[in-house]
Formats: sequence, structure tokens, C-alpha cells
Amino acid sequence: MTDYQTRVSVRDVSNYQHGSRQIRDSGGRVALVGAGPGDPDLLTVRALREIQLADVVIVDNLVSDAIRQLIPDSACSIHVGKAKGKHSASQSEINRLLIDQALLGKRVCRLKGGDAFVFGRGGEEMLALREAGIDVELVPGITAATGCSGYAGIPLTHRGISQGCTLITAHAEKSLDIDWAAWLRSTTPL
Repeated sequence: MTDYQTRVSVRDVSNYQHGSRQIRDSGGRVALVGAGPGDPDLLTVRALREIQLADVVIVDNLVSDAIRQLIPDSACSIHVGKAKGKHSASQSEINRLLIDQALLGKRVCRLKGGDAFVFGRGGEEMLALREAGIDVELVPGITAATGCSGYAGIPLTHRGISQGCTLITAHAEKSLDIDWAAWLRSTTPL
């Protein structure tokens, strides 16, 4: 397998026209797949199946090279990675790409690091797909927080010590609105 199988830009793929075809007749579908914290052994069986059956895999920066190696040669792999201040595609371009590929009748795997619904914008992508009438489903992944703490031998909850855990993003669209003093008083670990 070569680096990302097929180097295709989001803008190139989005240029395909779906014409006036009815959405429900396209046969395309999207699976939002959580790739976990990077170890291929931590993928769910369902996540691996979605990767292997996909016609198109749209992959994030946070997906490990080891998991990218599981993408079949027959699938078109499209990198839409984001890093602070450096985006290969905007979120609206990614949403459009998902919709366009499903309208072309493709089985699309949107492969995201960790879990798509934990700081992964999976909710935004699901809403855009549902608004477009696209069949979409979620395949949960192990979040980086639980995977890393588990590998480090640190329980996120422990009877008599911690009744829960809190996940907080370090990034916000405008500004972080977190009551840090309240979190410091809490017995729930961050």
C-alpha cells in the first residue's frame, strides 16, 4: 500500500456532479467510524468491517499509520486531516465530500481518531448527512482518554476514589468557557 493509496484532494473529488438523481436512489451510505487511540487491536470488529468494505475512506490526521494500512487497495483513500491552523479541508468541504460520495452510490467510511462523537465533529457530520437524506450510522470507537488511561493502568473511575471523569477540550471555536474553580473543587478527575 502506498502513502494514502490514492492521493486525491477533497476539491478534486467534490467536483464530481451527482446531477438530479434522487438521494434515496443513490444506494450510497456513510459510516462514521471511530478508529480508537491508534492501536489496530483496539478497533471494534464492526469498525474493521466498515473499513474493509468501503469504496471510499475519508480519513483524519489522528488515525494511525497502522490503522491506515488496513484500508484495502481497492478503496479510494482521501486525507482530510486537520491540525491547529493547518487544514487540508474545511468542515463544510468534508461534509460536502461525504454527501457527494454517498450520492455517487459509494459505501463511505469516515474514519476518525478515537470516537467520532468525542471532540470529533461526528455530530456535525451526521447532521449534515441526515439533512441531505443520506443513510448514516455511527460505529463508536474507544476514546483516546479511555484507551490511554487504560494502557497506563490508570482507572478513570475507582470505587471509593472517583465516581466519574470529565473530558474537556483544549480548543474552542471562540473561547473556552470553563469554570476551572468548580472543576478544582470537584472529586471527578479531569
